[in-house]
Amino acid sequence: MRSDIGLIIVLILAGSVYGGELTKWQNQREDAVFALFRPQDASQGALLLQEAASQGNADAESDLTLAKLLGMGVPQDIEAAEKSSSSLVEGGGARAHTTLGLLLSHNLTGTEMTEEKRQSQALSHYIIAAMSNDPIAQILAGLHYLKVGDCDAALQYFRRAALAVIPAVPEEMMMQDSPRYVWPEDDEFEGRMTLDEFHFVELMAQHGDADAALKTAVFLYRGLPGLPRDVRGAVGYLRQAVKENSTSAMVMLSSILLRHDIPDVEEDVLGLLQTALDLGEKSAHAYLGLLYLNGFKDVPKNLAKAKIHLTQGVMHGFTEAFYLLGKLYEEDSSGGSDEAIALWHVSASVGHVPSAFRIAERYWQELHRGAADADNTAVFAKALCQSAVSLYREVALSGDWHYLLESAYEDYVSGHAGTALMKYLLMSDLGYPSAHVNAGRLLDSGNDGIYNTEEALHQQAMKVWQKAGGHGPYVRLGDLHYYGQGVPQDLTLAFMYYNNASMLGSAHGLFNAAQMVEWGEGVAQNVTKAREMYEEAALKMLTFRWHSLS
Repeated sequence: MRSDIGLIIVLILAGSVYGGELTKWQNQREDAVFALFRPQDASQGALLLQEAASQGNADAESDLTLAKLLGMGVPQDIEAAEKSSSSLVEGGGARAHTTLGLLLSHNLTGTEMTEEKRQSQALSHYIIAAMSNDPIAQILAGLHYLKVGDCDAALQYFRRAALAVIPAVPEEMMMQDSPRYVWPEDDEFEGRMTLDEFHFVELMAQHGDADAALKTAVFLYRGLPGLPRDVRGAVGYLRQAVKENSTSAMVMLSSILLRHDIPDVEEDVLGLLQTALDLGEKSAHAYLGLLYLNGFKDVPKNLAKAKIHLTQGVMHGFTEAFYLLGKLYEEDSSGGSDEAIALWHVSASVGHVPSAFRIAERYWQELHRGAADADNTAVFAKALCQSAVSLYREVALSGDWHYLLESAYEDYVSGHAGTALMKYLLMSDLGYPSAHVNAGRLLDSGNDGIYNTEEALHQQAMKVWQKAGGHGPYVRLGDLHYYGQGVPQDLTLAFMYYNNASMLGSAHGLFNAAQMVEWGEGVAQNVTKAREMYEEAALKMLTFRWHSLS
């Protein structure tokens, strides 16, 4: 786990800033940079980098260019980001190249050039930054080569990004899901807890409600937009729920104590898990397996007992049990590598990040063994490469920059549309699906504080909507082509997008397609068919409203 950024700043700023202090700053640069991406730590990370930059640290100056562009810990200043990154790239600052690449890619440099030349120059900057070990640039370069069909090059870049990320990935980490959307209509996740609702549940917990204490602990452990992750706070509420014999709390508390350095641990973790298991909580098997796999305090490591419990955990379908049993097979050779891979495939399929990395590394080894093997066909190698790229990409996207999705949403609800948009544009470039939609909505609103003309807005909107999937993006792409916004008017394409939306259940898309069929726009005119489509669209809308009310 990363060291506490606040403590780093206190230690570094407490001394005089001479000689060896520059070395200290450089050693802590990674922590400061990753802190920029976390909303609760961004200002502290920026402060550390500003202090280093003031003493002539070129890497810190380079890192600050992205902070200025995205408004991470400092006020957003796109002009200053462009000016400083343009000057710093001459000296080879990796993050400055990434910043300038983003500015070029999104037409924010104020220079006149064709879109093709702009993207080509942006790619050049990404590649330079990637070669200098900027993982964000490595992802962007990997995506380019994936798009043009060069799997080998994409694999190299995604693997380097994944290797930079994986040391800080918690062993239990799952890919983040249920992102926030700036338009509630885009959010298909029902029952999401708001910050106000969380405070109400926490109040109930403070008045002795054990179920509320467990729920509070879960959200403190995971974090919410506007609510930083608080592991120690979660432990406090779990201890409260355990006193009321909550077996779920027993297991969750044990898992945290086993994985985190919590001071003053009073609990008998083995006894706690055994009690939960005796009371019917089958998930305790997974963490009893973890306890025996590594040992904990007075409980010695015991691989035989670990295997028994992890096997039971697998039989009951617990994700971490699949991952840990695979690790055990690797460690004691009690199972073959194929068994470990099969187990990790199951846990990776539901978003378990370390499992994805281990499978990807095995594919990487197979590819390099197969390079000298005449029996290794080109078709097999291509399939293996594509699978490895997909897995490494998943790992790379679990880096600390994924917190920018949360940060962007907070900026949006706080009225900072320009900062939110720039973060969503970066996250869209990196391949986060919700960012495509959110960037598109902000661009469509026209109130972004970045682009000054409708043409520029529509051009950027077209780019992000083309990356998005689902009926909402298809309807919007239909609109852009129908009205010729950001692209030449193309009624045939507009009809295709509306029709695609309708096939995904969109009444809006079906209605628009019906209008085009009625008037023969981009498709053969057929009034009878249009009438049937209108009736179907009306039925879809009534069905949607009925489900909404019920």
